[in-house]
Amino acid sequence: MTSHLLAATDITVGQHSEWHLFGLTLNADTIISTLVAATVTIILGFAVRARVTSGPPSGIQLFFETITTIMRNQLRETLGLRVAPYLIPLSLTLFVFLLICNWLAVLPLTFAGTELLPPPTGDVNLVYPLALLVFFWKHAAGARRRHGLGKQVMHTVKGHMTAFAPMWIIEEVVFVMSHALRLFGNVLAGGIMLQVIAVMLPVEINWTLNGAWKLFDLFIGAIQAFIFAFLTIIYFSQALELRAEH
Repeated sequence: MTSHLLAATDITVGQHSEWHLFGLTLNADTIISTLVAATVTIILGFAVRARVTSGPPSGIQLFFETITTIMRNQLRETLGLRVAPYLIPLSLTLFVFLLICNWLAVLPLTFAGTELLPPPTGDVNLVYPLALLVFFWKHAAGARRRHGLGKQVMHTVKGHMTAFAPMWIIEEVVFVMSHALRLFGNVLAGGIMLQVIAVMLPVEINWTLNGAWKLFDLFIGAIQAFIFAFLTIIYFSQALELRAEH
């Protein structure tokens, strides 16, 4: 029992290798993992473009076509394809990028007990900027549709009743935080579970449970990437809707 308690002290949460530049502290592992995931996303995009065919699709083309179809159907149901056609490439890119970020957790890349490529989505320094990107982009799209930022602000804050203006403001803040923290919490929890399995169980059975959890982590990573992209479409639909039409 004592050995298990001592082993539990080896579990680290929220610790990152750091770079110090111009008085700023940068999480080096998060930056490197993000660059790796972005590079893989770009390479996959060019690979699909080079191999796209009207005949029997390759595996990678079939994967992208399936995800694109799901996103297109959701966009058609919520907004209509003509309202925001740019949402398909945006949501698809977010899904693929986040999927790769989440799946970095299953790579057995460690050095001196330190994970070399931890999933960057387990760091709030990535998920918050992504959520803010969606936040500002959806309101920019809404302002473009309503021909003015002021009209978009009134749409968001006022709605039909002035008395509910504070509720609209709170709702916008909650959207950003929940959009980011839902992804962050699930990915971080998966990483913690892998550490718990590694330090709390005997080596003889460690690898079996570790392997089973990594397979489950793949599934959770895919689900969370899809949810983030799916919620992006939902948030855009709320920013672009015309309340007078309902």
